[in-house]
Amino acid sequence: MSHTKDRDREEVEAEEEKRPYGFFEQKAAMRAIHFYISGEIEEPSKYTDMVHQIRIANPNDAVHIHLNTPGGQIATGIQIINAVRASQGHVVTHLEGEVCSMGSLLFLIGDEMVAYDNSLLMFHNYSGGSYGKGHELRAGVEAVDIWCTDLLRQVTEDFLTKSEVDRIIRGEDLWMQSKEVKERLVKMVTALEKKQDAKKKKKPQKKKVLTKNSS
Repeated sequence: MSHTKDRDREEVEAEEEKRPYGFFEQKAAMRAIHFYISGEIEEPSKYTDMVHQIRIANPNDAVHIHLNTPGGQIATGIQIINAVRASQGHVVTHLEGEVCSMGSLLFLIGDEMVAYDNSLLMFHNYSGGSYGKGHELRAGVEAVDIWCTDLLRQVTEDFLTKSEVDRIIRGEDLWMQSKEVKERLVKMVTALEKKQDAKKKKKPQKKKVLTKNSS
């Protein structure tokens, strides 16, 4: 038994000596985490575990967010967006059905975005309601308007035109079929890469550069 082991070891060592290259194997722990948002986006407290898992993902983790949602609460969506921005994991968003409103913004914040055939994407202005004294209502509406408009412009940059964003803010609904979504994603990637190249020429980038791709 021991003689056989010694002979096998000698054969392996002899084989290694014949190799014209060095061979090294590195094993790393990798996780693939999948979240499905398949209905209305509800209050933030119901997404605490999801947000936490996204935020603590490490660089070897792939976080997949599958979307088929009419949208929902803005505060929840923004918390998810901030978790994705803070995450070290590679976040992949999937357009898998009819995705509207806040769901559309969640789709566009992935490091990688996958648009499936026969899917729909829709953007529109925020909606809601409030109550209170007149001055309180005015202050609240103005604050929410700035909040939501800034978010819309940030997330949709290079995917929507400035004219389209203005139309949405004025109340127009903007619908897109999957073919158009894929075409716009390609343009978005190209624009992002040009901006990143321009930044590199001005100043060396130490942070990881994230690219966005579509299928």
